[in-house]
Amino acid sequence: MKTLNTSNQRHFERKINRSCDGFTLVEMLVSVALVLLMMLMFTEIFQILAGSMTLQRGISENDQRERLLVTMLQADLDRRTFQYLLPFAATTTFTNPLTVPPTSPAPDDPRSPRFHQEDRQGYFYISENDPNDDTDDFIQFTVSRFSNLGQTETDDFYFGRALDLSGRTPDGGTRLANHPNQPEADDGRIVPDGASQSSAAEVCYFLRGSNLYRRVMLIREPLSLSSTQNSQPVASDSADTPFFLRSGTTPAPLYGEGRFRSDNFWGDFDYSAFILDPTNTTVYARFHDLSDLDNSSTGNFPLGNPRLRFGFNHETGLSREFAPSTTGTNPPQLFIGRFTHEETSHPDFNYPQDLMDTSIGGGGNPMSPSAPSLIVNPNDRVIDLLRNGSRRSEDLVLSNVRSFDIKVFDDIRQDFVDIGGARALRFAASARQNTDHGNSQWKNVFDTWHPTGIAGVTGADGDPPFPMLSDPTVSETAPQVPDYDLANQDPVPRASPLTAIRILIRYEDPSSGQVRQMTLIHPLRNRGEG
Repeated sequence: MKTLNTSNQRHFERKINRSCDGFTLVEMLVSVALVLLMMLMFTEIFQILAGSMTLQRGISENDQRERLLVTMLQADLDRRTFQYLLPFAATTTFTNPLTVPPTSPAPDDPRSPRFHQEDRQGYFYISENDPNDDTDDFIQFTVSRFSNLGQTETDDFYFGRALDLSGRTPDGGTRLANHPNQPEADDGRIVPDGASQSSAAEVCYFLRGSNLYRRVMLIREPLSLSSTQNSQPVASDSADTPFFLRSGTTPAPLYGEGRFRSDNFWGDFDYSAFILDPTNTTVYARFHDLSDLDNSSTGNFPLGNPRLRFGFNHETGLSREFAPSTTGTNPPQLFIGRFTHEETSHPDFNYPQDLMDTSIGGGGNPMSPSAPSLIVNPNDRVIDLLRNGSRRSEDLVLSNVRSFDIKVFDDIRQDFVDIGGARALRFAASARQNTDHGNSQWKNVFDTWHPTGIAGVTGADGDPPFPMLSDPTVSETAPQVPDYDLANQDPVPRASPLTAIRILIRYEDPSSGQVRQMTLIHPLRNRGEG
């Protein structure tokens, strides 16, 4: 019995040992390797999916920014005040026939400032600069919400910054409601909010480095009140003190003087203004108002006159589009387009309420290439002395831009061309009627001009750069032949206004690293032509 029990016990132990055999070391290593491989595969798949989602989100965001830019450009071009893009010819009286009194062009003569007068308000300006460089193209023009008859919503207004000046008056109250004739109140809000609005503005687009900018300068539209009939801001105090005017009787205005000496106009106001020096001893900023869009009068300050526009030199009427990259004699010039918000909000910019502070390159007129000494950094294209203004990037609309190319439709070439480029015919460099207008480096510009040219500048050429008039004997359906005859009353030339532009923007998608392209072909027909 004892022997039998021992035998059964051994048999039972052998069965237990066989049933409890574990994994070998090799099997364990293979299992762990398979698990790690599967985890690696899942991780790789997750990373691919996450990267794809990030890429698609980045592309979607860039597409959205592109759509917003296209919408903005189209809206601005549709609202341009100069709808019929026939530049004004120089004011003239005919010498053939010679009559007493002298004969001027009839209203239906394209050489007359009365021709399509209602659709030739404000101005439209394109600067090609170097035809072989697609980074230095520039466009600037006036806009109005009433130019596009199909848009009447309140969001069609243009908005910008405006500083409340009410607390600066010697008497009459310190609230905005007490002093409504100032930009802060133009939007009709009696509570200061640091912003204002207008139905019209100056708008420009330019590429600086790899950033595309859009600057908007409101054209003042005061409230329709008995106390706001003067378009220049005036305090409702006992002396009706102007906020900005300097003169013999008001040598110290309420802005930019005394304890407010640190004021900086384009840091505080997004308004179209130019520097005015009526006595040749005191300068101050004069606001443009809606009447300055009218090019039929010489009694106001028409924006059609280049020297009265944003970014143009008030002394010469030339556009400030370049700045030196180094000091010294004949330094390389880099394209800047216009001063950015970052630069004009620098505390010492001052212009146009005053000349630039002497601490900035010696001071003076910043729209003049000769003074002050403003050096642009070749790396980021920011003017070093005006760096880190408080409003940096407020005017930025698209970054990582490679090129911003503007072409105009040449009715002789029957294609889009660069102004002054090798393929241009109507806009060939040799076809320029005015070889002075433009900027310090290039003269390849289209400008709708003013009947008096650059009034106020002695010796300035009164002719537009490209008159856009044609030989009337050539069929209207054939390529046109330029004809700018101001001497003979007959034959009357044919008007050949600019009819279309093409804007091509290349930009890099930072998510994918791919270069993408946006093309906008925009008709510039007169609104009355459908």
